[in-house]
Amino acid sequence: MKRYDFWRLSLLNIFASPGRSILTVLGMAIGIGAILAVLTLGDAGKSQVQSEMARLGIDKVWLTASDGEVLRHGDGQLLEEALSTGATEQVYAPVDIRFENQSQSGIVVGCSSSYMKVMDSHIRCGRDLYALEWREGSRSLLMGTELAQEMGVAPGEAVSLSGIPFYVRGIVDQRNELSQVDASRAVFMPVEVFCELMGQEVHEVTLSVPGGMKPQAIAVMAQDIMRLRRNVEVQAITMQVQIEAANSVMAIFVDVLKWVALICILVGGIGVMNILLVSVRERRREIGVMKSLGTTQTQICLLFLFEALIYAMVGGTFGLLIGVALIETAGRSIGLQPVIRAADCAAVFAAAVAVGLIFGVSPASRASKMRPVDALRDE
Repeated sequence: MKRYDFWRLSLLNIFASPGRSILTVLGMAIGIGAILAVLTLGDAGKSQVQSEMARLGIDKVWLTASDGEVLRHGDGQLLEEALSTGATEQVYAPVDIRFENQSQSGIVVGCSSSYMKVMDSHIRCGRDLYALEWREGSRSLLMGTELAQEMGVAPGEAVSLSGIPFYVRGIVDQRNELSQVDASRAVFMPVEVFCELMGQEVHEVTLSVPGGMKPQAIAVMAQDIMRLRRNVEVQAITMQVQIEAANSVMAIFVDVLKWVALICILVGGIGVMNILLVSVRERRREIGVMKSLGTTQTQICLLFLFEALIYAMVGGTFGLLIGVALIETAGRSIGLQPVIRAADCAAVFAAAVAVGLIFGVSPASRASKMRPVDALRDE
């Protein structure tokens, strides 16, 4: 029997019962689609969680002075040079803001351009301060959206902070939720200007965590440096525990879904085995005739394995299509942006083929071991 005959006979048998074959393929396809959706949406979910955590400063260490201690302007530069990483200083103070004939209470934040980036700030209108303005300090500032709307301030206009005039260069939104102030009702100015006007005390220093290092390690090093060089005890806040907890919960959730999807694939494989066992029973006389004409056990076994392979390949193909549809639908409904990777598709399709062949072994073996005399006997 030629290889072409195996495929022809397998296809003829499959098309002999189209309804039963469609249900078998559908069972396999649903399992394949489910596991592809789990893999892709799981990766998208992890990326989304990491993105949300990044908005809260997962790669940052926040230093504040312990009770009775004081951070000074210049500590950020000290830590930056000692740790070879980025460091920004922040200082806050309540302030009366006057514009024309009205007055509002707000918070003035002395900071740097790096701090604005960490806080995920975006200019809604106007412009950001120029690099020279941030470095050298100037009588320019940025204003939160809510405060600007209440006072009717536009970029380019002058406001008075405790009697000192400043020009509003831009209206800013801030998305990072880890800030200690309400950014919508705050004004932001270069930290050098703030310290020049209101003293050298700094409330907070933010450190960037270099790639490959854990936030907790940077926190311990910073505390040691401040203790040895400045004789100041500082408290360090990191989100390492929250990060690990979030990743652990996400991993458990994805693993549970993977097991559920795996069960779906096994159910599809059982469907393939079931239809082949029924086919073996229904085709006993055909098997008997083939063996009587000289067909070997290996050829009979291969015939049914080819049928299992066809079910698996067709089910895998439709499963990929179902998986893509599930991914697109679920992605839109829950606000994810999944990326379907070719490697995942190939792995899932290979799994479908492997499951189909594995579950086809038992029916194929049973058919190949059937004796002609038994196969031709009328029931």
